[in-house]
Amino acid sequence: MKQSSGTVLKARLLSRNAAFGIAATVAAATVVAACGGKSHDPCPNLPQATAEAGQASYTVAQPDTQVTASTIGGLQGSVAVNGSAMYVADTNRNRVLGYHNIPTTVGAAADFVIGQGDLTSSTPGTGPDGSLPVRFVNPSRVWVDPSGTYLVVTDTGNNRVLIYSPLPTSNADAPKVVVGQPDFTHNDVNYVPAGTAGGNAPQAYNLNNPTSAIIANGKLVVVDKGNNRVLIWKAVPTAALASADFVLGQSSMSTNTQGGDVFNNATQAYTMGMRQPTDAWSAGAQLLVTDTNNQRVLVYNNIPNTTNPQADNVIGQSAIGSIVQTPGTGTTGLNTPWGVTSDGNNIFVADSGNNRVLEYVSAFGRNQQPANYVFGQQDFTHYAANDPDQNNQVGDQRNNPATIGPTQGTLNNPRGVTLTSGGQLIVSDTANSRVLVYAASAGVDGTDTDLCN
Repeated sequence: MKQSSGTVLKARLLSRNAAFGIAATVAAATVVAACGGKSHDPCPNLPQATAEAGQASYTVAQPDTQVTASTIGGLQGSVAVNGSAMYVADTNRNRVLGYHNIPTTVGAAADFVIGQGDLTSSTPGTGPDGSLPVRFVNPSRVWVDPSGTYLVVTDTGNNRVLIYSPLPTSNADAPKVVVGQPDFTHNDVNYVPAGTAGGNAPQAYNLNNPTSAIIANGKLVVVDKGNNRVLIWKAVPTAALASADFVLGQSSMSTNTQGGDVFNNATQAYTMGMRQPTDAWSAGAQLLVTDTNNQRVLVYNNIPNTTNPQADNVIGQSAIGSIVQTPGTGTTGLNTPWGVTSDGNNIFVADSGNNRVLEYVSAFGRNQQPANYVFGQQDFTHYAANDPDQNNQVGDQRNNPATIGPTQGTLNNPRGVTLTSGGQLIVSDTANSRVLVYAASAGVDGTDTDLCN
């Protein structure tokens, strides 16, 4: 590394780590590791993960290995953390993995499992099933609310959301309530009671392929992807088939129109439309929604308390109401944004189609702010998956022996991002079937590209 580059990088990391509450000594050690004897990646400009779960090493991506406590078959959403504990929805293996501690090493093993009888099984189902209170079908998202009271599991393939309280610690713990179905045995798409007029149309109480559910400030927010909407309950439901109070992305609870925004000349306002939204985040005040196939993230300064209000800001498009569905790149474009998280100030987006995670600094209150930092690539022009030598081709063509898979610094279709109170960014690296742990301050600003060339 050039001395000038190292000095600038060290100063920036020290400053940013201080902002995230990380000791300066840790930041300095990170810089030494990044600039010195790094054996896993030929490009020191790529932010380097500090720990991993799901694979035996940083250079392995084997989703079809034997089902064990140390492997992940595929994950479609963000992990959940509660203090030092971590929950992971292992989507393709129909289970939720529990870790007593956020991984600090490579190949970390889960301590317990929910939805399966043991850590070597992957049977889909609804439940109850024998001694198991529930089974899952392709669960995609887990969430622990800020108070640590609830674990929410988005059981996507069963078209339901399961709410646990207190937090489960074994496969014997049963959820308290189901949302979207009348009981724990049904899994209908847009369930309606027999004889209901209109068939299986969207209603305030049913779901179609939900991909994210969160609880914040006593409210439940569910991203109902198949119905192109987000549902909001003013209070956490305590009974099955509880009806949502508000809907975003649709004009009513009974419509399912996939589209963009419509400007009303009479009211001089936009009616918000959504195309396959996938994720949401809130800590109780602001609400973020990834409107995935509209290539944007919607920013609400407060969790809405009316049906389908206009968002306050947008990331990935030039303005509210202006939608270009063609995927973008650079600092202002997005390609299938899937996961989103924030510390209430900075926003992180899993830009899955560009194989990167973007960070937007002080992003609330700013419309269409460019990204400031990136993970998974060395700058904002590269976008190839698993591209350690940064030549926009998969694999490493510049070193011998050449790698053809992932490394400690690359990503492949990331679909989840989670921030911890300790200043860590946890990325669900979906196509590599792994979870990566970074220092949240480790993103690069894309200005120093000579180290990879």
